[in-house]
Amino acid sequence: MMTREEAQRTLLLYRPGTSDAEEPDIAEALNFAKQDAELSRWLEQHCAQQSILREKIRQIPVPVGLKEQIISERPKLARERVTQRVIAMALAVVAVLFVCWRAGLIGNGPSADENFAVYRTRMISAALRGYAMDFESSDPAKIREYLVKEKVAKNYELPNGLQKAVATGCAVEDWDGTKVALLCFSDSGPQSAGGKSDLWLFVVDRNAVKEAPANDTPQFAKVNKLITASWSHGGKLYLLGSFGDEQAIRRWF
Repeated sequence: MMTREEAQRTLLLYRPGTSDAEEPDIAEALNFAKQDAELSRWLEQHCAQQSILREKIRQIPVPVGLKEQIISERPKLARERVTQRVIAMALAVVAVLFVCWRAGLIGNGPSADENFAVYRTRMISAALRGYAMDFESSDPAKIREYLVKEKVAKNYELPNGLQKAVATGCAVEDWDGTKVALLCFSDSGPQSAGGKSDLWLFVVDRNAVKEAPANDTPQFAKVNKLITASWSHGGKLYLLGSFGDEQAIRRWF
C-alpha cells in the first residue's frame, strides 16, 4: 500500500490522455487519489498544467524538409546533420520548459506569471472543494462594502443577468499574493457541498493574470464539473462558474 507521498511522486510521471493510466504503479496511484481529497486536488492541478505544457511543446515548429533530408542524404552526412537538428530541437524544448518553469506551470510552486488557464482551474477547484465565506449577506451593497474594506476588486461590475441572482456572501481568495474577490450566489440548480452557493464569480485585477481574455465578450469552457464564462472589463478579469451547460450560464449576461 503506497503512501500519499509515494503516490504523488508516481503521479508526477502521469500524462493524462495517454496509456500511462494502464501502468500498474500509476493505476494504483490514481486509485489512491480518488480516495484522498488533498491528493485529488493536487492531481487536478497537475493534469491542467500537463495539458498546458503539452500544448506549448506542440507549438515548437518542426524544421521544414527534415524528413526528406534524413531519407535522401548519405548515412554519415545524414547522421551528422540530423544530430545537429536534434540538438537544436532539444534546445528549443529546453527553452520551452524553462519558460514554463518560470511561469509556474512546472516546478514546486506558483508564480505571478502563471497564465489564465491555470488561474481558471485553480479558482474553480477552490469553489468545488468547499470554502468558508468571509462575509455572509444577501445584500449586494453590503457585500461590496466588505470587499472595498478588504481592498479587493474595487469598482467591479456585474452583468445584467447576474444582478438578478440571489447573493449569499463573499470570500477573499489568493492568487500568488494578489487578492481575488469571490462573490457567491444561489441559483435554483444543484447545490454545492456547502448547500448555500452554486454560482460563483471571481474578480481580480486583469494585470495579475497572463493571457487573460482581452475584452468583455465571454469565453465559455467546461472546467471540472462546472461551465465557466470569462471576460475582462474595466481593468478587471471576471470568471463565472456554474453547474449546467453553456446555455444555462448565458442567462446570467
